[in-house]
Amino acid sequence: MGAKNCPETPRQKMIGMMYLVLTAMLALNVSADVLNAFTKVQEGLSSTIENYKKKNADVYNEIEMAYNLNATKVAATREKTLKIKKDASELVDYIEQLKERMVKLADGPEGNVMDIKAKDNLDIGGQVMLTEKAGRELKMKLDSYRELLLGFIEKKDSVLRASISTNLRTDVPQNLGSNLQVWESYKFESIPLVGVVTMLTLYQSIVLTAERETINYLFAFMDSESFKFNKLEALVIPQARYVLTGEEFKAKVMLAAMDTTQRPEILVNGRRIGYEGDFGIYKEAATKVGIHKVKGVINYITPSGATLPKSFEMNYEVADPAVVISPTKMNVFYLGVDNPVSLAAPGLPPDMIEPEITNGELLKKDGGYIVRPKVAGKKCEISVYAKINGQRRKLQTQEFRVKEVPDPVVKVAGERGGTIKKNLLVAAGGVEVELEKFDFDMKFKVQSFNLYTVVDGYTQDMRTNGAAFTPEQIKLIKNLKRHQILIIDQVMVQGPDGTVRKLTPISFKID
Repeated sequence: MGAKNCPETPRQKMIGMMYLVLTAMLALNVSADVLNAFTKVQEGLSSTIENYKKKNADVYNEIEMAYNLNATKVAATREKTLKIKKDASELVDYIEQLKERMVKLADGPEGNVMDIKAKDNLDIGGQVMLTEKAGRELKMKLDSYRELLLGFIEKKDSVLRASISTNLRTDVPQNLGSNLQVWESYKFESIPLVGVVTMLTLYQSIVLTAERETINYLFAFMDSESFKFNKLEALVIPQARYVLTGEEFKAKVMLAAMDTTQRPEILVNGRRIGYEGDFGIYKEAATKVGIHKVKGVINYITPSGATLPKSFEMNYEVADPAVVISPTKMNVFYLGVDNPVSLAAPGLPPDMIEPEITNGELLKKDGGYIVRPKVAGKKCEISVYAKINGQRRKLQTQEFRVKEVPDPVVKVAGERGGTIKKNLLVAAGGVEVELEKFDFDMKFKVQSFNLYTVVDGYTQDMRTNGAAFTPEQIKLIKNLKRHQILIIDQVMVQGPDGTVRKLTPISFKID
């Protein structure tokens, strides 16, 4: 992989700038407001850490899928990434234990890392990190972790190597004087407790960032021919799961990801089936009412020449006129949204259908139905009844998941953070929120937000109602200097259902 594939992300640049600002501020006799500002940074970094853990887990899952498809070719890469995963997890946990240890020493057994009482304590950090030598142990672990990652990166990929080396460096800048030649003293001596904890959280974020960069790098080097598909799964796609008596059951049998260079052998219910176009087609006459099973295997030839069998199994029902329940947009219902649903029963007029719902309301609208669920995380069932030959019969019950609408993202001038020019911020006039990759047309209204930065060691913190910048905020933006960090947080929005949410903060670096 070339060096151009590992550019420094806006978040990495932001973390680097925060580190410089943090170091500078901790050298001062900081005020209570500044100590509280560190708490905000700690909260933001904690949120970032959780996001990194989820994203890293996704990459490990992809590598595991590739390994299941072709163990021979992926084994070496998988072994490397599992080693990285183990070391990164242990290092992050070790740092977390250090934070809890210091906070409980300062605040007592009930001490909480996210709610430090003795923020300005100048002794605990030095006691644990220097006197008790935890800082020296942390430095050794960081050095070992850095060398582990660099050992997996080709020397020609200098940009990624430089990123790992810089972010995980544990040496002391040469221009700081002879009295600060020990890394743990440089980082943690005579520093307020809240600053020490925030610094350690920053290192957790750096460890996870380096983990993600390295496993992505290793993943890109695996033989793509061995795992063309993100997911390889045997599927049976029936034309209908319910078949009228006397009709024919028909289904497409295929791999979830198609390879047109070969046609896998498909065995269904003990017999080999043929192809129609790109699909294997299985047919059997629907002559008997009841549940019928379709079971078989697809024998796929991998690029290495090995046969990879993928089994499948499904049931279908042959019955009198059945019902089809299909959500118009997706197979999940969202709170606070009118979820369109179509109900139809072959051979029955719409006025004969009598639907019922649990965990929600079902209303007729525009020839169809609208579902308004009540409780997220609890399943929602739609049962359809019909009067046939004078009797009320239950045709089908189908379950749906119920979720809350995802949080919108905060943007300014169409950007979610990163480097930006002052004039673009001013021209934007305020913040906006947007639901990304969401199928419903749903708008959130910004109720208030907070804008703050650090100028000469002091926090400039301005809050306003609504989505627009106030004249004071615009003045603050205009006075920002190049490379200065501007953070927008405490963004409160109201959804169409009246609920109020607090969104994830964003930050900009002035260009």
